[in-house]
Amino acid sequence: MKLFGLILMLAAAPVWGQSMAGRYALSGVREVGSELMLKPDGSFEYFLAYGAADYSATGSWKQEKDAVVLTTAGQDVAPFRLVKSAKTANGVVRVWVKAPNGQPVPNIDVALDGGSSARTDSSGVALFPDEKTPRQVTFAIRVYQFRSEPIALTAGDNDFHFEIHGEAITRVRFKGERLKIDGDALELRFWDPAKAMRYVRQ
Repeated sequence: MKLFGLILMLAAAPVWGQSMAGRYALSGVREVGSELMLKPDGSFEYFLAYGAADYSATGSWKQEKDAVVLTTAGQDVAPFRLVKSAKTANGVVRVWVKAPNGQPVPNIDVALDGGSSARTDSSGVALFPDEKTPRQVTFAIRVYQFRSEPIALTAGDNDFHFEIHGEAITRVRFKGERLKIDGDALELRFWDPAKAMRYVRQ
Protein backbone atom coordinates (compact mmCIF):
# COMPACT_ATOMS: atom_id res chain seq x y z
CA MET A 1 0.00 0.00 0.00
CA LYS A 2 2.80 2.39 0.88
CA LEU A 3 4.59 1.51 -2.36
CA PHE A 4 1.43 2.19 -4.36
CA GLY A 5 1.04 5.60 -2.71
CA LEU A 6 4.66 6.48 -3.48
CA ILE A 7 4.14 5.56 -7.15
CA LEU A 8 1.11 7.85 -7.33
CA MET A 9 3.09 10.75 -5.79
CA LEU A 10 5.94 10.34 -8.26
CA ALA A 11 3.55 10.17 -11.18
CA ALA A 12 1.84 13.40 -10.11
CA ALA A 13 5.08 15.31 -9.45
CA PRO A 14 6.41 17.44 -12.35
CA VAL A 15 9.62 16.22 -13.93
CA TRP A 16 12.45 18.72 -13.35
CA GLY A 17 13.16 20.81 -16.41
CA GLN A 18 9.88 19.96 -18.12
CA SER A 19 7.15 21.74 -16.15
CA MET A 20 8.40 25.25 -16.98
CA ALA A 21 10.53 24.53 -20.06
CA GLY A 22 9.39 26.39 -23.16
CA ARG A 23 9.50 29.71 -25.01
CA TYR A 24 8.28 32.87 -23.31
CA ALA A 25 7.69 36.21 -25.04
CA LEU A 26 7.45 39.66 -23.46
CA SER A 27 3.91 40.99 -23.40
CA GLY A 28 2.48 44.46 -22.93
CA VAL A 29 5.66 46.55 -23.38
CA ARG A 30 5.76 48.86 -26.38
CA GLU A 31 8.86 49.25 -28.56
CA VAL A 32 10.64 46.39 -26.77
CA GLY A 33 11.06 42.86 -28.13
CA SER A 34 12.22 40.14 -25.79
CA GLU A 35 12.08 36.36 -25.44
CA LEU A 36 13.23 33.79 -22.93
CA MET A 37 13.81 30.16 -23.87
CA LEU A 38 13.94 27.66 -21.00
CA LYS A 39 15.33 24.38 -22.27
CA PRO A 40 14.58 20.96 -20.73
CA ASP A 41 18.31 20.38 -20.11
CA GLY A 42 18.41 23.28 -17.63
CA SER A 43 19.96 25.88 -19.93
CA PHE A 44 18.36 29.13 -21.11
CA GLU A 45 18.67 31.75 -23.85
CA TYR A 46 17.49 35.32 -23.42
CA PHE A 47 17.42 38.36 -25.67
CA LEU A 48 16.00 41.86 -25.50
CA ALA A 49 15.94 44.49 -28.26
CA TYR A 50 15.17 48.14 -27.58
CA GLY A 51 15.76 50.62 -30.37
CA ALA A 52 19.27 50.03 -31.72
CA ALA A 53 20.40 48.22 -28.56
CA ASP A 54 20.43 44.42 -28.40
CA TYR A 55 21.05 42.48 -25.18
CA SER A 56 21.39 38.74 -24.66
CA ALA A 57 22.35 36.08 -22.16
CA THR A 58 22.81 32.33 -21.89
CA GLY A 59 23.21 30.23 -18.79
CA SER A 60 21.36 27.85 -16.49
CA TRP A 61 17.92 27.87 -14.92
CA LYS A 62 16.12 25.97 -12.20
CA GLN A 63 12.70 26.00 -10.61
CA GLU A 64 12.43 26.88 -6.92
CA LYS A 65 8.88 26.67 -5.57
CA ASP A 66 7.00 29.57 -7.18
CA ALA A 67 9.92 30.98 -9.18
CA VAL A 68 12.32 30.26 -12.01
CA VAL A 69 15.90 31.24 -11.18
CA LEU A 70 18.31 32.39 -13.90
CA THR A 71 22.11 32.53 -13.70
CA THR A 72 24.15 33.82 -16.63
CA ALA A 73 27.14 31.70 -17.66
CA GLY A 74 30.70 32.96 -18.02
CA GLN A 75 33.03 35.26 -16.14
CA ASP A 76 32.71 39.02 -16.06
CA VAL A 77 35.35 40.85 -18.09
CA ALA A 78 36.23 44.54 -18.31
CA PRO A 79 34.42 46.28 -21.21
CA PHE A 80 37.58 48.25 -22.05
CA ARG A 81 41.18 47.12 -21.55
CA LEU A 82 44.34 49.17 -22.03
CA VAL A 83 46.51 47.13 -24.38
CA LYS A 84 49.49 49.44 -24.78
CA SER A 85 50.53 53.09 -24.58
CA ALA A 86 53.46 55.18 -25.75
CA LYS A 87 54.87 58.71 -25.88
CA THR A 88 54.96 60.10 -29.41
CA ALA A 89 56.93 63.04 -30.76
CA ASN A 90 53.94 65.10 -31.93
CA GLY A 91 52.57 65.29 -28.38
CA VAL A 92 48.92 64.96 -29.48
CA VAL A 93 46.85 62.80 -27.15
CA ARG A 94 45.16 59.97 -29.04
CA VAL A 95 42.91 57.24 -27.69
CA TRP A 96 42.41 54.24 -29.96
CA VAL A 97 39.57 51.73 -29.60
CA LYS A 98 39.68 48.42 -31.43
CA ALA A 99 37.80 45.13 -31.33
CA PRO A 100 39.58 41.91 -30.30
CA ASN A 101 40.06 41.13 -34.02
CA GLY A 102 41.91 44.41 -34.51
CA GLN A 103 39.11 46.24 -36.33
CA PRO A 104 38.64 49.92 -35.37
CA VAL A 105 35.47 50.79 -33.47
CA PRO A 106 33.86 54.18 -34.29
CA ASN A 107 31.28 56.22 -32.36
CA ILE A 108 32.68 55.59 -28.88
CA ASP A 109 32.55 58.67 -26.64
CA VAL A 110 35.85 59.24 -24.85
CA ALA A 111 36.40 61.66 -21.94
CA LEU A 112 39.71 62.54 -20.28
CA ASP A 113 39.93 63.42 -16.58
CA GLY A 114 36.19 64.05 -16.59
CA GLY A 115 36.64 67.10 -18.87
CA SER A 116 37.71 67.06 -22.52
CA SER A 117 35.68 64.70 -24.69
CA ALA A 118 35.79 63.38 -28.25
CA ARG A 119 34.32 60.53 -30.27
CA THR A 120 36.23 57.81 -32.09
CA ASP A 121 36.18 58.19 -35.88
CA SER A 122 36.15 55.55 -38.61
CA SER A 123 39.77 54.71 -37.71
CA GLY A 124 38.76 54.08 -34.11
CA VAL A 125 40.71 57.07 -32.77
CA ALA A 126 39.64 60.03 -30.62
CA LEU A 127 41.94 63.08 -30.82
CA PHE A 128 42.63 65.54 -28.01
CA PRO A 129 44.97 68.22 -29.43
CA ASP A 130 44.68 70.49 -26.38
CA GLU A 131 45.43 67.83 -23.76
CA LYS A 132 48.95 67.24 -22.48
CA THR A 133 49.11 64.85 -19.52
CA PRO A 134 45.83 62.94 -19.10
CA ARG A 135 45.56 60.81 -15.99
CA GLN A 136 42.42 58.78 -16.67
CA VAL A 137 39.85 58.04 -19.36
CA THR A 138 36.16 57.18 -19.38
CA PHE A 139 34.23 55.55 -22.24
CA ALA A 140 30.53 55.89 -23.05
CA ILE A 141 28.20 54.26 -25.60
CA ARG A 142 25.00 56.26 -25.95
CA VAL A 143 22.81 53.63 -27.57
CA TYR A 144 23.39 51.31 -24.59
CA GLN A 145 23.31 54.09 -22.00
CA PHE A 146 26.68 52.73 -20.91
CA ARG A 147 29.45 54.60 -19.13
CA SER A 148 32.63 52.92 -17.92
CA GLU A 149 34.45 53.45 -14.68
CA PRO A 150 37.49 55.77 -14.96
CA ILE A 151 40.55 53.88 -16.22
CA ALA A 152 44.02 55.08 -15.17
CA LEU A 153 46.44 56.05 -17.94
CA THR A 154 50.21 55.64 -18.01
CA ALA A 155 51.82 58.85 -16.80
CA GLY A 156 53.83 60.68 -19.48
CA ASP A 157 52.31 58.82 -22.44
CA ASN A 158 49.97 60.39 -24.99
CA ASP A 159 49.07 57.51 -27.34
CA PHE A 160 46.73 54.94 -25.79
CA HIS A 161 45.36 51.75 -27.36
CA PHE A 162 42.27 50.09 -25.88
CA GLU A 163 40.45 46.88 -26.70
CA ILE A 164 36.68 46.78 -26.36
CA HIS A 165 34.78 43.66 -25.32
CA GLY A 166 31.28 44.18 -26.65
CA GLU A 167 29.81 41.15 -24.91
CA ALA A 168 30.66 42.70 -21.55
CA ILE A 169 28.32 45.56 -22.48
CA THR A 170 25.52 43.64 -24.20
CA ARG A 171 25.42 40.55 -21.98
CA VAL A 172 22.68 40.55 -19.34
CA ARG A 173 24.15 39.45 -16.02
CA PHE A 174 21.55 37.35 -14.24
CA LYS A 175 22.89 36.22 -10.87
CA GLY A 176 20.29 34.09 -9.17
CA GLU A 177 17.57 36.24 -10.76
CA ARG A 178 14.13 35.06 -9.56
CA LEU A 179 11.22 35.23 -11.99
CA LYS A 180 7.90 34.72 -10.24
CA ILE A 181 5.67 32.09 -11.81
CA ASP A 182 2.18 33.44 -12.48
CA GLY A 183 0.12 30.82 -14.25
CA ASP A 184 1.53 30.46 -17.76
CA ALA A 185 3.74 33.53 -17.39
CA LEU A 186 6.97 34.62 -15.70
CA GLU A 187 7.53 38.03 -14.11
CA LEU A 188 10.99 39.56 -14.50
CA ARG A 189 12.06 42.55 -12.38
CA PHE A 190 15.71 42.70 -13.44
CA TRP A 191 15.35 45.94 -15.43
CA ASP A 192 13.01 47.67 -12.98
CA PRO A 193 12.47 46.23 -9.47
CA ALA A 194 9.31 48.34 -9.11
CA LYS A 195 7.67 47.07 -12.29
CA ALA A 196 7.52 43.47 -13.50
CA MET A 197 7.98 42.57 -17.16
CA ARG A 198 5.57 39.77 -18.02
CA TYR A 199 6.78 36.91 -20.23
CA VAL A 200 3.93 34.74 -21.50
CA ARG A 201 4.47 31.13 -22.53
CA GLN A 202 4.02 30.59 -26.28
